[in-house]
Amino acid sequence: MSEIAPPTEPVIRHASDHTLLIAFADEISLAAHRRVRAALHALGREPIPGVTNLHPAYASLLVSYDPTVAVAADVGAEVAGRLRTADAVTLPEPARIELPVRYGGECGPDLAEVASACGLTPEDVVREHTGGEYLVYFLGFSPGFPYLGGLPSRLAVPRRPNPRTLVPAGSVAIGGAQTGIYPLASPGGWRLIGRTDAVLFDPGRTPPALLAAGDRVRFVATEDATLFPAPDAALGPNGDVLRAAAVRVVSPGFQSTVQDLGRPGWAHTGVSASGAADPVSLRIGNWLVGNPAGAAAIEMTLTGAALTFAQPCLVAVTGSDFEAAVGGVPVPPWTAVEVGGGDTLTFRATRSGARCTVCVGGGFAVPPVLGSASTHLTSGLGGFGGRALRAGDVLAVGPAAAVPAGRRFPPEAAARLLRRDRLRVTRGAQWERFTPQARAALAASEYVVSESSSRMGLRLEGAPLESERPGEMLTEGVSLGALQVPGDGRPIVSFVEHQTTGGYPQIACVIAADLHRIGQLRARDRVRFEEVSLDEAGAALRELERELRALEVGP
Repeated sequence: MSEIAPPTEPVIRHASDHTLLIAFADEISLAAHRRVRAALHALGREPIPGVTNLHPAYASLLVSYDPTVAVAADVGAEVAGRLRTADAVTLPEPARIELPVRYGGECGPDLAEVASACGLTPEDVVREHTGGEYLVYFLGFSPGFPYLGGLPSRLAVPRRPNPRTLVPAGSVAIGGAQTGIYPLASPGGWRLIGRTDAVLFDPGRTPPALLAAGDRVRFVATEDATLFPAPDAALGPNGDVLRAAAVRVVSPGFQSTVQDLGRPGWAHTGVSASGAADPVSLRIGNWLVGNPAGAAAIEMTLTGAALTFAQPCLVAVTGSDFEAAVGGVPVPPWTAVEVGGGDTLTFRATRSGARCTVCVGGGFAVPPVLGSASTHLTSGLGGFGGRALRAGDVLAVGPAAAVPAGRRFPPEAAARLLRRDRLRVTRGAQWERFTPQARAALAASEYVVSESSSRMGLRLEGAPLESERPGEMLTEGVSLGALQVPGDGRPIVSFVEHQTTGGYPQIACVIAADLHRIGQLRARDRVRFEEVSLDEAGAALRELERELRALEVGP
């Protein structure tokens, strides 16, 4: 991977064709943390044009950018220039926060187990855990999740061999030599020793995360039932549902959500951009009905919904073929059509890829959360109450542009854009960690998408990829589309709701021009990876953008 900065400076290298990784050190230290924090401050106070997200970690910072509006060399040069003066910047004074915790019992079901593993009593563990001050190295994994340094070495215990499918919000936990707090209910493999009522992440608060990199935390043992006020009620699904221009969900299908082009700019708080799984289909559908490219639409997965329209509306169905119909009459895909008031638009199971997109003139009007209408299912943010749609939900429709029906995008061109048997990749941030055999296997093997895949990531079955340095690496930022390789050697493709940071090495990353194709992969699909250069990745993206513009035809 080509270096942009000289060896004496922090090493800046490509992690993909849409991310740069700044490495300050290869170990956890206060000096490295200070440099990460300084870089985060220097790059965040005056955003670089095209940069969409900053992913801080223990000793590195991942910079995500939009390669359709920013040139990698220009972003790298701007980053390198700011880093030269970052260390001299006076950083904001860190906050010092005390968090009351109820230890043990149902709040800390692993406390006794941790005590036994450490040769201590539960009381000893509580005394040790509350005895010192912890440093917030960074936020990652999930919105507001703090990685805390300063755990007494006597309390270090391995993570659970089988992660829990659901960890309660506020759980205080130990994982290896780290301690942390789960801000939201989520899966997790750390040992739970207590729980706090502190609201670590609230999208209606400014800033949304209670903690920030550099802050100091103390835990205080308490028996009080409630120590912090409950957060304000989450933003409701839609306060404007009484408008005449509305769409009622008759049946929701398997997983139908409101999506736009995502919420960039929040990775430093642990929030991934999310957004449409197939943004190309979203962009085309919005163009067909006269909307801005990122207007909110409904994205359906595997099986489709049934939607009843209160008033006439211009509609476009793009993406995979879900056999859309009104009153038994097929609705042509990739075409703007008029749906009458009182009509019900129905969908069946997919006949091709994984997802279809339903765009309406004016877009679906849901309250933005952190600047976006997209649904982030893992954390319950955005969209319609942060969840998949249900029968009976009513979505308001915004003001529509005066666009006639009949606009069309050639289906044969769409089929070419959405082919999913091959994904092009560039070398990932940890390419060198893998054996020559593993690198060759990645290009030579066919992989099958596992049933256990989601918007967070696609697990692949196939030839295992062996690392020359097995074991977990130092946590770093995760690129959208990265092929992360856990201990079993089977890659996981990070997807739109991926964790902002991770501890698995990334052998490769899907190029920006092919990211939308990931959204059309479904269980049992077979896919191959083709390594391309950064220059080839750039050419592929330019060609995609040219094709989208050139093929926009119609009245």
